[in-house]
Amino acid sequence: MRLNLTPKYLLFTSVILLAALGLTLGITAKRHEQLVMAQVEMQAKVLFRQVIITRRWVAEHGGLFVEKAPWAQPNPYLKDSVIMDKSGKKYMKENPAMVMKELSLYAQNEGLYFFHITSLKLMNPENAPDEFESQALRDFETKKITEVSGVQKMGDSYFYRYMAPVYIEKACLQCHEYQGYAIGDIRGGISVS
Repeated sequence: MRLNLTPKYLLFTSVILLAALGLTLGITAKRHEQLVMAQVEMQAKVLFRQVIITRRWVAEHGGLFVEKAPWAQPNPYLKDSVIMDKSGKKYMKENPAMVMKELSLYAQNEGLYFFHITSLKLMNPENAPDEFESQALRDFETKKITEVSGVQKMGDSYFYRYMAPVYIEKACLQCHEYQGYAIGDIRGGISVS
């Protein structure tokens, strides 16, 4: 009789252990996914804040003049955007949006992340929002939410996307006052992918 119980006992014990192991691995995988997503969200929020701080610094300094590279074109949306020093070197003025666009391209070329500054009231058509950004911008205005995030397929890859509004500050009015903005208005948003 012992011979008959032993195989049944081993089979029963194996099934119980495999079920427990499967459950444990499933719970561990789900928890790991939650931790990874929390880390990605935190990084996106930190990048967003850094972009805001950098934009503020550039705006409070009235833009930046950078040496004109042979391939670079002046910003057609800025007055007096090219100056020349005594030696004949040309410098182009870059506003916060242009600085951020260039920094985003550098980060994207490194394969790290990218961000996009956009608005529903565009000055530059190149900054047009995609579908995710358009919906977020409308929600910022109508639903008074302060951030939107989610995983979205872009091209052949999936990206975590985070977006929050950009508010008008005093330095922003140098370029945007003519559009009817006042301090504290939502100017647009920045998405981080």
